[in-house]
Amino acid sequence: MKHRFFAIVLVLVLSSCASTPDLDYYTLDMSSSGKARTDFNLEVARFAVSERIDRTQIVIQSSPTRIDYYAKDRWASGVGEMVERKLAAEFGPVVEDRRSLIVSGRVIALDQVDSPSGPRALAKLEVEVRDGAAKGYETPLLVKTYEASRAAETDSVDAVVQALSRVVEEIAAEIAVDAAGL
Repeated sequence: MKHRFFAIVLVLVLSSCASTPDLDYYTLDMSSSGKARTDFNLEVARFAVSERIDRTQIVIQSSPTRIDYYAKDRWASGVGEMVERKLAAEFGPVVEDRRSLIVSGRVIALDQVDSPSGPRALAKLEVEVRDGAAKGYETPLLVKTYEASRAAETDSVDAVVQALSRVVEEIAAEIAVDAAGL
């Protein structure tokens, strides 16, 4: 009798594991918009990530004081890595014999923000720009926080991720403009 009870419990536990929902994975659009090209190199170094977005779930700021996460929608890779790759795509390939500046920093937000008019995409990056020949401990040429937001075209996760791609493109263009003055 004991063995039959444990067998039933085992079957119930295993069947509950088999009913996990299918997950959907997303990444930023890694194609270049062409808006951040310069006559010098902007090389992308490491971007750290704030703790609240250092996870695979996509963040939803559902109110000014509440953070939620999508239940089955996930980032395909780390947020810092995606932002690094997107910025590198925006800045373009490194060209020999050009001045190089190194762009690094921290991703503060890569979120969906719920608003009365619908979901908005929000990206916020703390950025440091250093001379490519400088040592890592030397004072950066530029330290600035960039933030961009835009409405998603629909309420879908796809639309939010597309809008997030666009706001990172906007930030890349602002970085390029600021770096041109260094």
